[in-house]
Amino acid sequence: MFRIIINLLLVSILSSCVIQTVQDTNSHVQPSKMKVEPAMRTQQEVKSLEIFSEILDIVESTDNRRSVLPQIEELYKKIIREYPETPLAQESYLRLITIYVDEYSPPDFSKAETLYRDFLEKYPASVLQNKVENVLANAYAAHDDWQSLIKLSAPAYKEYLEKGTSSRASLLFMYAEANYNLSNYIEAERGYEIVSQLFPQLNVGKKAKSILTEMKENQR
Repeated sequence: MFRIIINLLLVSILSSCVIQTVQDTNSHVQPSKMKVEPAMRTQQEVKSLEIFSEILDIVESTDNRRSVLPQIEELYKKIIREYPETPLAQESYLRLITIYVDEYSPPDFSKAETLYRDFLEKYPASVLQNKVENVLANAYAAHDDWQSLIKLSAPAYKEYLEKGTSSRASLLFMYAEANYNLSNYIEAERGYEIVSQLFPQLNVGKKAKSILTEMKENQR
């Protein structure tokens, strides 16, 4: 799976090359003057990919992943530090946060949350934001840290209240779950209703509907 990701990223980098053309006064391309130049960050992306490949080699070289975690972490940090404008820098945030909450025992939420705040500051419009938040949310839920889960998921709920729509199905569901487990049943019910109405075809929507039915039956 890791190798497939590397190959896909390489294709993406190669496709980022820009064909620059020189046009005459009639806007016709002069074929003899057409040239291919790399986009501004292509070299940086290639360098980050080399480090990413190094991580893969380390992972594949041992059956004891835990023993190589320090090396893996340092290489992800190197990508973040030296090539922050590359797509792999954002991917490295996601992978490091996953390591801290899934592979540390006990999870190091402090490190994960510090990275998360840094990630949001650097990449406020990142396409990976939902994935990063879902990793944290699932970890909080797995360790019954409902207060942290509410803090993480509340912005998604607030966004829905302001806009009347949302694309963050999992986080909205987690907001309801956290409130339910903290015995905030009225707020939990509101959250479940939103999820079931917005995402009826998704698993979280179906689960929210089922929980709502159960809650109403218990109220009788």
